[in-house]
Amino acid sequence: MITILGLMTGSSADGLDLCLVNFSGTDRNPDYKVVRSLEIPYPKKFQNSFRNPLELSDEDISSLHLELGKWFAVEIDKLDLDFDLIASHGQTIKHEPPHFTLQIGDPKFMAEAFKCPVIYDFRTADIERGGQGAPLIPIVDQYLLQKDHTDILAINIGGIANLTIVPSLNNPAPLLAWDTGPGNTLIDKAVRLFTRDELPYDTGGDLAAQGKVNEPLLEYLLKHRFYQLSPPRSAGQEQFGKDYFDQLITQFNPTTPNEFKDLIRTLTTLTAKTISQSINTLGTAYSARELLVGGGGAFNKTLMAFLQSELPSLSISAMNLQGVNQSNKEAFGFAYLGYLFRNNLTGNLPSVTGAREAVVLGKRCESKRLSL
Repeated sequence: MITILGLMTGSSADGLDLCLVNFSGTDRNPDYKVVRSLEIPYPKKFQNSFRNPLELSDEDISSLHLELGKWFAVEIDKLDLDFDLIASHGQTIKHEPPHFTLQIGDPKFMAEAFKCPVIYDFRTADIERGGQGAPLIPIVDQYLLQKDHTDILAINIGGIANLTIVPSLNNPAPLLAWDTGPGNTLIDKAVRLFTRDELPYDTGGDLAAQGKVNEPLLEYLLKHRFYQLSPPRSAGQEQFGKDYFDQLITQFNPTTPNEFKDLIRTLTTLTAKTISQSINTLGTAYSARELLVGGGGAFNKTLMAFLQSELPSLSISAMNLQGVNQSNKEAFGFAYLGYLFRNNLTGNLPSVTGAREAVVLGKRCESKRLSL
């Protein structure tokens, strides 16, 4: 048995998600037990920096790389956890496949503090083989969800939303996955602007529920060239970040509370529609009847209701499977990717990322007696 601490920080830049997992086995399908999961909120400095990463200078990035790595180590040390290995995704600053990807959070501080290996930089190996370097969680969906006779759909709605179709073991069609577009990122930006940073997101979808859809704006949003791309495709702040959001504000120019609520409802509708459009492109090779939702979007009741309205033939529910739920799924996923690295097993799916071949993902950082 090996105990791995999975760390995930998403594009919403709310904080650090942790999932401590025991794995028993050496093949691709080990038994597992989730020991503990939690989220540690980011300090304001990190939130402000990581929500607009494309505005950071090279000097800023270098400094934040060290600061974040130290912060990871200090915060984990407070938890008194026992583990053999850390698998850290890091905070994405730039993601521009097929050229490069950059996740920061220097692993050497954790390696020294806990005298254990830290596996990091999970996306580069896939990009080096011509892939998108994303999404990486579909192999986790396969591990958790694949059944003998039933196809399963899974969507993770973080800052960006990504979809996976897991065919049954008896279905010869390939596992497919891609980013559908913005998940929470545009909604969150609108909420922070409306509330002057008093609210970080639309709690429960309450603000969206009070608004009306601005149909001309929704039509404009749906024309974004990203939605015309065929998978494999991945998105980030480069497509749906601050520059794009500022363009929307210039276009829509909300000034009253009702207009802001209309904007928030329209952006929530956009997320639901782009997810449903992606699902509706799946051919007759798949026959899923269930959609499992992970990520912060699963807590947005208005968004979940919109999804059900867009996809009436599907049974839609929040992810909840043997200790893996909508909150910890991605941190669990990187614990699993750390397990794959440790056992020299490939971690990408070429049918998903577009890479030329499957490859072991991640790099290993060992202790070198560094001080915090």
